[in-house]
Amino acid sequence: MKPSNFTNFLESGALLRSGPNNWFLLEGPFTAATEKPYQKPALYHPDFFVGSSEKYWIPESFYRLTDEALRGLVQTVPTSLPPMNWQPAELESFSASYKAILERIHHGPLRKAVPIVFEKSTVVPGPERIVAMIKELLKAPANLYVFGFWQNDKGILGATPEVLLKQEGRVLKTMALAGTCPKEDEDSRTSLLEDPKERYEHDLVVQDILQSLANYGEVRAQGPQILELPTLYHLKTDIECTLPAGKDFSFFNACRALHPTPALGVSPRDYGYEWMKTLPEQVERRGFGAPWGLSWGEDEALCLVAIRNLQWEPAGSRIGSGCGVVAQSDLKQEWRELLQKRNSVKKVLGLES
Repeated sequence: MKPSNFTNFLESGALLRSGPNNWFLLEGPFTAATEKPYQKPALYHPDFFVGSSEKYWIPESFYRLTDEALRGLVQTVPTSLPPMNWQPAELESFSASYKAILERIHHGPLRKAVPIVFEKSTVVPGPERIVAMIKELLKAPANLYVFGFWQNDKGILGATPEVLLKQEGRVLKTMALAGTCPKEDEDSRTSLLEDPKERYEHDLVVQDILQSLANYGEVRAQGPQILELPTLYHLKTDIECTLPAGKDFSFFNACRALHPTPALGVSPRDYGYEWMKTLPEQVERRGFGAPWGLSWGEDEALCLVAIRNLQWEPAGSRIGSGCGVVAQSDLKQEWRELLQKRNSVKKVLGLES
């Protein structure tokens, strides 16, 4: 990638770190398409409440870079940035969502739902801020998937631990990621593997994904185990599905069928999640928790769950965090967990001020 192309990328671009030392950079402008083009790179990122306006985004150019090559490009851009001046999330709006969800749980059949809250800033990232965040993301742990997409003064950039679906030939891979403990609470909390509330919440996600993937082939699960991140622990179960030979398969159709799992949506799935739009702040999710997918080959594709990120538009920026509310939830503990998740985003993106 030439410096001139990198300049264009900072104005309109997308990126994905799909594994160690493996970066995809997409240079815009992006063209919207209603169908995925055959054997061309395509980006898929609808809003969380998907609706009827789904589209694929086709880049002008597509590059694969190493850590060293990307580091060389970002070092050419000087950064001198003002503080973000974050406005705290509102406990009152979260409490209202929390109580409304518990009311539905107590009256059945809802078992779990995931409300979101946001910290906000009037600062809108430009090319210098994007470069500064990429510099930080180059240092992100290998078990985080770096992703981003921006165009026309709107964008999203972050590092998620959660995969919605990955295709490697005839094998599909995904995970159940639910159940959280901030590292600083480790000494005062029961281990996630032994915590009945966290295991219950996690198992709801596991069973939902197993049921959904059974429509495609033979499914296997391994876990749960504890996933360690810089400031958090999560419960994680790895799940695979082998597609039968000769069976027709559409990767992004499968992503749409999986989204949202109860890790970001509701359980049981058939209860529906559109009603959450009526709760405070939930309509502001936009790309938070939505599918973020890139297809770059005939049977090579990866779709992430777009959590742990910064979103922006001309009016400002925001960092969201969500938590699974079940009958055993505790309001103070959930509120603390939400703060720790947002702090982890600020740390990985260098946005703590």
